[in-house]
Amino acid sequence: MNKDTILDLAKKHTSKLLELIGITSDVDYGFAPNSTDEFVVVEVSIKGEDLGFMIGNHGRHLQAFQSMLSMLVRNEVWKEDDNVKFVITVDAGDYRKQRMSRIETLAMQKADDARILGEPVDLMPMNSAERRVVHTVLGMFDDVKTESHGEGRDRFVRILPASEKDLGIVSETEDNLENEEDSQE
Repeated sequence: MNKDTILDLAKKHTSKLLELIGITSDVDYGFAPNSTDEFVVVEVSIKGEDLGFMIGNHGRHLQAFQSMLSMLVRNEVWKEDDNVKFVITVDAGDYRKQRMSRIETLAMQKADDARILGEPVDLMPMNSAERRVVHTVLGMFDDVKTESHGEGRDRFVRILPASEKDLGIVSETEDNLENEEDSQE
């Protein structure tokens, strides 16, 4: 099964679902830049005014719509080829795009807090995509580390300042102590 077939199925099921919930909006479809023939990433973007219901509280309706759409497409794809790997992402009114940008900004601010305070800083619970953004953004820096903690909906990211040892920094007194210990042996 090729990329275009998956895209066509996404279009078909998106229009059916939108019709069922009574939303008439323009919808843009495309492939994510990281999409390949082996792993297809379809992006669905719903445009228009008054998309608050479509987004829901903290994006929950949008997440549910995305899950439903993915299941419908997956059901048809697997009838023909169960080796096809794909992901469908749905955005409405650029909600996800803006949310991810806010999470990137928050991650950078909280990383600064961890650096300044010298102690771990916990972020609020996030879904896996949001946690991935934090890990990716802060993964570029050597002076902070990130870890996921918790279970289910309570899973969150902890930002930890890197220790001097992690950074490869050894103070002169520590270096002298190590040298003295080595010479005594």
